[in-house]
Amino acid sequence: MKISHILLFSILNIVAMKNSYALTENQEKVQVLNVIKKYSEVTACMTTFEKNTERKTTIKDVFTIDRDPSLGSSSYFILWGGDKGCNGGSGTYSVIFSEVSRFSESRPFLVQNDDALGTDIYENINFRFIESVKMPQPKTLEITSWNYADDKYGGKDGGNNFPANKFKYVVKQNDNGQWKVVKQTLIKQNK
Repeated sequence: MKISHILLFSILNIVAMKNSYALTENQEKVQVLNVIKKYSEVTACMTTFEKNTERKTTIKDVFTIDRDPSLGSSSYFILWGGDKGCNGGSGTYSVIFSEVSRFSESRPFLVQNDDALGTDIYENINFRFIESVKMPQPKTLEITSWNYADDKYGGKDGGNNFPANKFKYVVKQNDNGQWKVVKQTLIKQNK
């Protein structure tokens, strides 16, 4: 009987120790931000992590997508900007939405991809001109971005770097894990 008590006490002690080392969501976001900052240093130039940038990437740009504290698994999307590949052209700077995740507490956070919303989303949203991203509720993003004039919305572009139309997009994750634009609202137009 004493051995079973000792064994039970030992197991409970190990579980308590494991939980005492678990990171909070904000602590994980700081780790994720540091991972993507290091990643940006070796993949892009003129990033939103540099000292003299107009817009800086902060913890507010890290969005929790999935988190299971009991397993230690987490997945985050991070909004950052830069000239990926350092091409140096007038249209090569873009906002990038990366996914950083880990499968358990014992594994590190790793960059999974730079197309966190999937490639189909680029048909609707121009990532070069994203101004803001908000997550009003889980599996829902509100993205404000400019896009070029087209037959549906009209407008007048001011050249390669000055699209005509500013939109608010509502993007939702469906049951299959795919992100889709479910609403597109024109909020400003250059004529």
